[in-house]
Amino acid sequence: MTYVSFRYKIFVSKRYIRAVDVEMMNELYILGELMENPKTAYRLRQSMQVSLGRHRKISFGVIYPLFERLEKEGYIRLIMQNDNKQSTKTAIITKKGEARFMNLMHTPVPEGAHTDDIFQIKLDSMQHLPLVDQQNLLDQYMNEQMAIVDDCQIELKHLKRHKHKDHWYASQIMQLRLRQAQEKQQWIQEFKTALQKNRGF
Repeated sequence: MTYVSFRYKIFVSKRYIRAVDVEMMNELYILGELMENPKTAYRLRQSMQVSLGRHRKISFGVIYPLFERLEKEGYIRLIMQNDNKQSTKTAIITKKGEARFMNLMHTPVPEGAHTDDIFQIKLDSMQHLPLVDQQNLLDQYMNEQMAIVDDCQIELKHLKRHKHKDHWYASQIMQLRLRQAQEKQQWIQEFKTALQKNRGF
């Protein structure tokens, strides 16, 4: 295992790790959305792109195979509906799917390129968890931000030791990442305070 800056890890099996992270992210998102109400593949694709970022393209080539796998494993049921002379499949979560969703919500977030995406998907769906588990999830996200802040500060100290043009530009980007992590820390604190005050929604 080799460590590079900003907490990225390179594994010999990094392609496998990345595929597992993406699969977990997609499955968690779909099951979380279906915990709210039944949805079509079109609606899930649309909301997923908005949630993960406007430049993140989610194709039906991702959604439909995942639908089929989730149905095969008993996590969802697919219902054919005719709307305006067009057949569409609506996904409905099953009891087994709800149990799978809860299992994924309690699974530790893997470190990698999709760490923040998975955290944000969990945060978006955490209303289905007991209040104590919601607080724990926010604590985990806080720990992630604290680690990023520590890494940024260490890197900034290293960059300041030598006055080079490339180091100056690198330090500006590192300052941006530091501020983003600090903003998230403040948001987490405010969210935790609101949860404690309101005892959830």
